[in-house]
Amino acid sequence: MSSYNSFAAFYDRLTENVDYKVRSEYISNFFSRHSNGGKTVLDLACGTASISEHLAKKGYNIIGIDLSEEMLTVAASKNIPNLQLVKGDMTDFSLPFKVDNCVCSLDAINHLIDFNDVLKCFNSVYYSLSDGGVFVFDVNTQYKHRHILFDNTFVFDEDDFFLSWDNNYIGNDIVEIYLDFFVFNGKNYDRFSENIKERAYSTDSIKEGLVYTGFDIIGVYDELTLDEPREDSERQYFVCRKGNNNEQDC
Repeated sequence: MSSYNSFAAFYDRLTENVDYKVRSEYISNFFSRHSNGGKTVLDLACGTASISEHLAKKGYNIIGIDLSEEMLTVAASKNIPNLQLVKGDMTDFSLPFKVDNCVCSLDAINHLIDFNDVLKCFNSVYYSLSDGGVFVFDVNTQYKHRHILFDNTFVFDEDDFFLSWDNNYIGNDIVEIYLDFFVFNGKNYDRFSENIKERAYSTDSIKEGLVYTGFDIIGVYDELTLDEPREDSERQYFVCRKGNNNEQDC
């Protein structure tokens, strides 16, 4: 078992505190209010497809893209109806047809530590959307990287595995994350390690990147609300649309 395979296998358990049903409802409300009314969705960096699963229950037809074969294997095991899974790079992909909406959730954008890759991602999404298509994504904030993750350590102690999650703030709003899994094999523990980097970007830089790509920005919100982000917001949502209508939320 590779380290990333171990991470994929336990990913859903590590995110049990995430209410995917509530999050999917929040996201789909933006689709309903602002898109062209279509029912196709691109779930970009879909991971184990937990968001896709709930969107499928709401009647959407979904394409899930992820670069990790291990994550896609876990996603496929869920047998989600109306979901097509594709291995692909979130910074450079194309679809066989235009979709009506796109979602990129749980700080996948933060994994792009070069802003040029963020722009490439936005560009690929833009050209994958039909006219009037809506793009919803969330990011961890600079506040979270500087004050919550920073140099802190988190521990997950379960019956069949132990995880040490060590963060190292290396500057420029980049946090290097060291994951050490100790997985019980029936007699003792096997160790698997993973190293990840995430970068936080300012709200203004993300907005500038979206406008540069051609998106109209509908709003930027504090997590799971319609409120403006606060100085201490840890996650914020961006909602934008391919088109020229600059309608704003009330």
